[in-house]
Amino acid sequence: MAENEKLYFNGDIYTVDENHPTVEAVAVADGIIVSAGSLSECERALGADCKMVDLEGAAMLPGFIDTHLHPVLMIYFDMNVNLIGLSSMAALQEALRKAAGEKAPGAWLIGLNFDEQNLDRPVLPTRHDLDRACADIPVIVVKHDGHMLIANTAAIEAGGVNAETPDPPGGVIDREADGYPAGPFRENAMALILAKMQLPTEDDFAGASVKAFGRLASYGITSAGVVLQTGGEGPAGDIGAFDIPVLQMLSESIPISMYGLIISSDPEGAGSMLVPPLHADGPGPTRRMGAIKLFSDGTFASCTAFMREPFTDQPDKSGFMVIEPEKLYRRMESAHLAGFQIAIHAIGDAANRTCIDLYDRLLSRHPRIDHRHRLEHASILDPEMIADGKRLGLVVSSQPLFIHSEKLWLHKRFGPKRSKWIYPYRSLIDSGVVLAGASDAPVESADVLHAIQCCVTRECFETQEGLSAAEAVRLYTINAAYAQFEEAIKGSITPGKRADLVLLEKNPVRVAPEEISKIRVLETIVGGKTIYLAR
Repeated sequence: MAENEKLYFNGDIYTVDENHPTVEAVAVADGIIVSAGSLSECERALGADCKMVDLEGAAMLPGFIDTHLHPVLMIYFDMNVNLIGLSSMAALQEALRKAAGEKAPGAWLIGLNFDEQNLDRPVLPTRHDLDRACADIPVIVVKHDGHMLIANTAAIEAGGVNAETPDPPGGVIDREADGYPAGPFRENAMALILAKMQLPTEDDFAGASVKAFGRLASYGITSAGVVLQTGGEGPAGDIGAFDIPVLQMLSESIPISMYGLIISSDPEGAGSMLVPPLHADGPGPTRRMGAIKLFSDGTFASCTAFMREPFTDQPDKSGFMVIEPEKLYRRMESAHLAGFQIAIHAIGDAANRTCIDLYDRLLSRHPRIDHRHRLEHASILDPEMIADGKRLGLVVSSQPLFIHSEKLWLHKRFGPKRSKWIYPYRSLIDSGVVLAGASDAPVESADVLHAIQCCVTRECFETQEGLSAAEAVRLYTINAAYAQFEEAIKGSITPGKRADLVLLEKNPVRVAPEEISKIRVLETIVGGKTIYLAR
């Protein structure tokens, strides 16, 4: 029997191929789909000794693609304290106190995934709140969105920050009446503290990576757009300098394909990274560095997203650009002329308008066919911006589970008029803009089926912008492949494409919307090889 030849049959095979949406069977040889059609057609495509795989009624879909996540941060999160779901300041302090008791003397304590909106009194902690839990060691609590941290006094002192320390460009230090840091450090100001933080060893990263990438495989993810820092610029601060070396070290053991989005202040110089093992052809999972990741503003949760008008619930704030527009344009131009795809983090309406205008300027001066430049997140867009995005050929990579995390406070933060244009998926799809799905993990869970359900139900937030389940599946298959210039090799069950497949207990397009997230992933297959099998 030829183990490299498999014939899958007797299941609900949903191809996401518009020419043949459903088929009776799929034939795979040497990691490639060689036939998708009737059982007899697939039998003819393979040798007589192929392995017959009875799906027993399970659903088969193209493997899921997450177009934007942070792999090294995911690994790092698994090494530290998860603060998700805490409901009071006392619970936060107790979690930190308990974790501090398990730390080696002098070690920094890092708490992650914190959201003050879940507290009974939704206010940010101060350094004094953290000091009451742990005053003897440096403590950092990182906001859920990754765009703000709160430091205790020991961490502030370790960072060498005091009342005279100026706010860095693109960052803000919240201050007490005398100017001393109050605890919160927003956007680029986080680097002042993160630069002094202890970094894990390579062995630490290697051990935790098995759990992180295994979790992605368990969600049916076969390919991911991986955001990689090259230095201290980016959400991870100085720890981001580990991104490239860590992934190079782990590359052979990472079971999924990767498409790199490189954070670099020197886009032209990033061309030196187009070398193995992170940019290489081979028989295993694909590796390609293809995009330059840039930042324009912050987030809704940290009130640093750049808005045209102030936040409704915090009228003294309207966010800001983390980089001056002309400097951003120069980086865009450098990346574009070096042949890279551009992917810009843009969340607020003023930030998205600025970035779209800069793209318009760039493409007018330097036209390029099929550039597929991207807006990452594009959290609030009005009809004019959507129309301009379509005209310019921009791709939007968005995170549906942002809705899950933010839905309880978005109306309070933006009011009824602006809220109608937050995560406008229906409007984007109807306009013809290619919308791709992502998690931004570890900011959100990489659970694709939960994200697909959220696209459909919107968890009751501005439901007029909801999608059908079939449209939502496309966000994580063919649309995601398009966003990475890979639709010719993955994203649908089509002859000639890689055998990147996911087997599910049920087909998400055929169950009630509220049941989608409950579907169990049975098996994940990359290039014909199983990387996850449910027990």
